[in-house]
Amino acid sequence: MAEPIPTHAHAHEHRHHDFAEANKAFFDQHAHELHRPDALKLRQKTVAVMQRAYPALFDEDRTEVLDYACGVARACRRDAGLLSQALCPHVKSIVGVDISQASVDAYNAQASNQGLEPEEMRAVCAELKGASGELDDAKFDLVVCSASYHHFPSIADTTRVLAHFLKPGGSLLVADIKAAPDGRELFKQTHHHIVPHKHGLAEEAVRGAFEGAGLMEFELADAFKATMSATGEETQLFVARGSRESRQACMDTPESRTRDDIPIRGTAK
Repeated sequence: MAEPIPTHAHAHEHRHHDFAEANKAFFDQHAHELHRPDALKLRQKTVAVMQRAYPALFDEDRTEVLDYACGVARACRRDAGLLSQALCPHVKSIVGVDISQASVDAYNAQASNQGLEPEEMRAVCAELKGASGELDDAKFDLVVCSASYHHFPSIADTTRVLAHFLKPGGSLLVADIKAAPDGRELFKQTHHHIVPHKHGLAEEAVRGAFEGAGLMEFELADAFKATMSATGEETQLFVARGSRESRQACMDTPESRTRDDIPIRGTAK
């Protein structure tokens, strides 16, 4: 049976709409509502799919994670931090980032209630730009973003920002709603003020965003089907992965080779 996806409500989209501000306002308002049990189940299922597909990315002693839009992924911030909660037993540490201060407060309260120290799991309120000095210039082994890409007006810009925070050899994992083959709208009109990608996301668009950000080894695979709770619409979720070039790969480029590395042709007799 398909898992329900919590969805959103309110107003109408208009030309030149500020989606970031609309999302911030909406989720600040709903941050302290109780989360639905099915939302946690959905996040756990998402993490399980990621782990099965890419087990080498999860090391409880070494993997440092950035959970981007750590509250947006749910229909309300009432579910803030659920992906991080599901990830926490499998990684060393998680830093959540969100533009909603109320969501960050809820995330940190949940982490504290679980007995987790800030160095294990914490969130900060920020609208990242990929600029020097952000997050104290921290870099991560793994960046995750679950069910949030459809909230970002430009997934290309967002992917470039997230790639900035990857360590060499680090990976970006994105889970979201795949566009339907017939191109129909998957979000109701009342959701459009916070969801610019109302048709879901096409594989070509996600590939273009990843490759445009310089990420390598792009893969996108269907994960599982889920049902929109507000519409009853069954949708297909996907997981996409791309990796930043490793430091060794950068060192092995022809431009980086020393003179002693270059084979010398033998002279003719």
